[in-house]
Amino acid sequence: MSFIECPICPVMKEKVVNYVLDVKKIFSPLFRKNNYHKHLGYSYVLTTLSIMFMMGHMHLADTGLFFQTFVGGFGAAFVNAVREWYYGKYYGAPWDGTDINMGSYGGILGALTGVYLYSLL
Repeated sequence: MSFIECPICPVMKEKVVNYVLDVKKIFSPLFRKNNYHKHLGYSYVLTTLSIMFMMGHMHLADTGLFFQTFVGGFGAAFVNAVREWYYGKYYGAPWDGTDINMGSYGGILGALTGVYLYSLL
């Protein structure tokens, strides 16, 4: 019996494993040295405010928590990816995927905080 081969599956598996394993960098000296704390912190604050705004004015409150968290995490990852591209193209900064992952973590936490704070209003 032969199985269908998925050429993108090994690549996606590697990306998911790297995403999960980047969490350990929060607890390492690299967190401050490589400014990962800024990506996580700024994404957290901006996503919290953005999610609260979208819940009040863009009917995001009518959706489920999973979608709200997805919007926060993916939005922060997208903004951090654009930032990485911009600084790489115009300032020669090296690409660091961990910066994007840290921004995504901040976006997920910010979305959860924004949903909670909005529910208190």
